[in-house]
Amino acid sequence: MAFVDIETTGGSPASSRVLEVAVVRVESGRVARTYQSLVQPDEAVPGWITALTGIGNGDVAAAPRFEAVGPELTAALEGAVFVAHNVWFDFGFLRMEFERLGVAFRPPLLCTVRLSRRLFPQYSSHKLADLIARHGLAAPARHRALEDAACLWQFLQVCLREFDLDTLEGAMKLS
Repeated sequence: MAFVDIETTGGSPASSRVLEVAVVRVESGRVARTYQSLVQPDEAVPGWITALTGIGNGDVAAAPRFEAVGPELTAALEGAVFVAHNVWFDFGFLRMEFERLGVAFRPPLLCTVRLSRRLFPQYSSHKLADLIARHGLAAPARHRALEDAACLWQFLQVCLREFDLDTLEGAMKLS
């Protein structure tokens, strides 16, 4: 499994760009690899994004463009299930960035929002901040890609402790 998080310059893959990307690759129950990079978005970072993430124009001025990080990102994701919180957001942005390079990007997907809804239906909110608070996940720097990706791995570990494998696998198939 590859736990993925991105930070972006806005909310739409068609009109915004990836600003930061991170992967926590887990194999046989252990973190096998982490990958993180700021990305030069080729557009100004909006002030509200800087306020949310702490990433500003100066931080990405010398960052590599997506075409430079694409190969290493592909290697970090190769053959893994792409796991993200609200997976269609992260996947949509990365698919668009890869499409701009002429590369097809179609990994199997797992959404931790849907997984949380299926396993913890008693809660009305399944935002990452709520999962962090509810399950005591370590989150030293919210809205930074590597820390948020690591939270998703921690959340899956909580699920593995609290549910039997059949229940967890069933919920994953529906997510």
